[in-house]
Amino acid sequence: MVRQEDDERGPLCFRVLGPLQVQGDEPVTVTARRQSVVLSLLLLSPNQVVALKSMIDAVWGETPPTTARAQVQTAVSVLRRSLARAGLGERIRMQGTGYLIDLTPGELDLHVFADLVARGRAAGVARDPQAARTAFRAALALWRGEPLCDVDSDAVRAKLVRIAERRVEVLEECIEAELDLGLHHEVIGEIRALVAEYPLRERPAGQLMRALHRSGRQAEALATFQAVRKTFVDELGLEPSPALHRLELAILTGADQLATPVAAGPGPQLRMPVPRMLPARTPDFTGRAEMLHLLRHRLGGATGTGRDRHSLDVAVITGFVGVGKSTVAIETAHALAGEFPDGQLYARMPPGPDGAAEVLERFLRSLGFTRSAIPETLDGREALYRSALADRRMLVVIEDVTDPTQARPLLPGTPACRLIVTTRARRAWLPGAHVFEIDRLDAHDGIELLAAMVGRDRVAAEPSKALELVELCGGLPLALRIAANRLAARPHWSLGQLTARLVEPGQRLGGLVHQGLDVRAGLRGTYDALPPVAQLLFRHLGELETDTFAAWVAAPLLQLDADSAAEVLETLIDARLVDVLSGTGGATRYRLRDLVRLHARDLSLAESSAADRAAAIRRMLGGWLLLADEARVRQGGHRIARHSAAAVWPLAKPVVDAALTDPLAWYERERTALLAAVRQAARAGEVAYCWNLAAAVAALAETQSRFGEWRESNLCALEAAVRAEDRLGEAVMLYGLGRLDLCEQRLDHAAARHEVALEAFDQLGALDWRAITLRSLSAVHRMSSRPAQLVPDTRAPRRDDRHPEHRVAVGRIPFRQHQFGLASGMAEDQ
Repeated sequence: MVRQEDDERGPLCFRVLGPLQVQGDEPVTVTARRQSVVLSLLLLSPNQVVALKSMIDAVWGETPPTTARAQVQTAVSVLRRSLARAGLGERIRMQGTGYLIDLTPGELDLHVFADLVARGRAAGVARDPQAARTAFRAALALWRGEPLCDVDSDAVRAKLVRIAERRVEVLEECIEAELDLGLHHEVIGEIRALVAEYPLRERPAGQLMRALHRSGRQAEALATFQAVRKTFVDELGLEPSPALHRLELAILTGADQLATPVAAGPGPQLRMPVPRMLPARTPDFTGRAEMLHLLRHRLGGATGTGRDRHSLDVAVITGFVGVGKSTVAIETAHALAGEFPDGQLYARMPPGPDGAAEVLERFLRSLGFTRSAIPETLDGREALYRSALADRRMLVVIEDVTDPTQARPLLPGTPACRLIVTTRARRAWLPGAHVFEIDRLDAHDGIELLAAMVGRDRVAAEPSKALELVELCGGLPLALRIAANRLAARPHWSLGQLTARLVEPGQRLGGLVHQGLDVRAGLRGTYDALPPVAQLLFRHLGELETDTFAAWVAAPLLQLDADSAAEVLETLIDARLVDVLSGTGGATRYRLRDLVRLHARDLSLAESSAADRAAAIRRMLGGWLLLADEARVRQGGHRIARHSAAAVWPLAKPVVDAALTDPLAWYERERTALLAAVRQAARAGEVAYCWNLAAAVAALAETQSRFGEWRESNLCALEAAVRAEDRLGEAVMLYGLGRLDLCEQRLDHAAARHEVALEAFDQLGALDWRAITLRSLSAVHRMSSRPAQLVPDTRAPRRDDRHPEHRVAVGRIPFRQHQFGLASGMAEDQ
């Protein structure tokens, strides 16, 4: 097999313009029907996912066997091995519910055909018929017969109809270029065959009439018209088009333009339109000076610092929704416009799989191509686009790209052009692309933007409220612009009046809407593009009491294993809904910014049932309890029997070990979130989780003398236990507060709380807690020099017939009637 190569393309490895052929270091023989159908479908949609169901339908039609899925998977495995043995590598991979084959430019004859056709059409627009003819003939030479004639599948044949039609169109265009070159003698025979094969196509008939007329065969030219007219009338009941009638008249009158061919070689160059598609600049643009400098330095100039003359510069501007990516991109493009005299192309990427094809059509129309001259396929449009931009200096700006694969067809083929892409995605970009990360505005730039929009006098009159407004907007330029527009529209409002409306979390997103600008709409668009499981995680994260969290939280919220949950979390990170903070491994923390948290909480209330929300919170609290208990044990504490209502979530051992490599460091890192979990458990009515978590906090806080956190968590849990009449939780918290009294040398309080707790543990039969309390109470007595005979017996639980002196104070106060610690004791603690 002969390989087609040029200076930019590698060898043809896959051929579909004729019998199916695959060539690597050696030929790949594909004889089995299932394999040939599957490979043909993949090659007809290269670099695109072909659904498994489509493959099954193509192989078996409407009556597939029950083993169809397995048979297709087997066929794919055999193809993979065959391609690998031929030195073609791992080409076929599974993605979602289907497969795709990875091809590079020049490996598939259908790709090369489209590229050559695009070159020919671009040359035609530039009035260079010789270059057009060369490209068209090279494209036609790739055809070795009927495409995939050896593949038996109705579905495959249906896809080939348009491909066969394209060959005829290209042949017509090639003949047109050859007629322009005066090669009418050479092409008459080929045109006659084309007219005979396609008697209802007018263009070949017109070309044959012109060629015959230019060859001095006027009678044959007119006879051709009559034959064509008879066919149309007999078979269609229609006359030929007015254009063909005008051609007949020109032949009859001997029009000069029919007899004089275009001289061979390039004709006068037709200047393509110079598109100026950039949107207007933002008049009150402020800040971002360093970012603009970096972008201009990277993209400006003929060569630029360190620029390879063979490489294309691509700047990817990425960041959260509403952070100002579009404003920066447009400002940069306007600043550089003078360096690109051939024009600036601009488009927003439409949603859906056909977005790149739509943008290419828009660009090609702006470059002077008519709708009929623009190929229908993405590959054809891509090739024509690159050819049109060849040898031109153009700046291309594409906004709202969601995936790098969308941008690939829009890459110009020449280093004289530049491409700016804006995206929210964090995904890896094309080799050589330079990624510019845009963050939210700091306080200074936020104030500058506010002053530019509402006036410096209003900002200077209320500087503290201006800072508060920047903070309430999260430093997000979109939110600040909305707030500033509201103030500008209401000059009688003070900044304080607006901040008062926004300070309530439940009202903030609703207040950041004005004249078509809406922070919530941008967030909603990002959310809607997520897969369902990522949407679920986002909603559940909105239920957290803190804005930062560890990766393990995703597992219980989703009821998934740690690895699967981490993948879902990465989806939210890619979508810019979750930020990654400093740290590695088990120490890495993640964050939902304020406006994002508010949106997640709103979505949770709207789309998740109360039962689902409560269950997710319980699972998360179970994860906290497992980690907190394990941290306490690894610091030398004892495992204590837990109330059955507080079940731990079984985090994987590697996750626990990674988090608790240093238990005290873990507590230092997580103490704010752990305290928030205690409060959340209290508010959610999960009392058992609340006091068990508070007990673990007490043990960990004691090792670091964090008495404030100890007191806060235990008082919160004590209140919750009393409200719920949870006697065990109440007693455990009284013991914890008594232990805190001991550490703070408040020995009377310590003794009283220990003794009341001890009485409760006796009544409840909580032997482990009783033993712990007795040991601690002994320490209290030793420190207070109380008589030894008043120290309770530590060897066995006390019963109703115990010795009177062992009853201490609690013997005179029934357990359910005591209010120690909830009244006077609490007030003193607080």
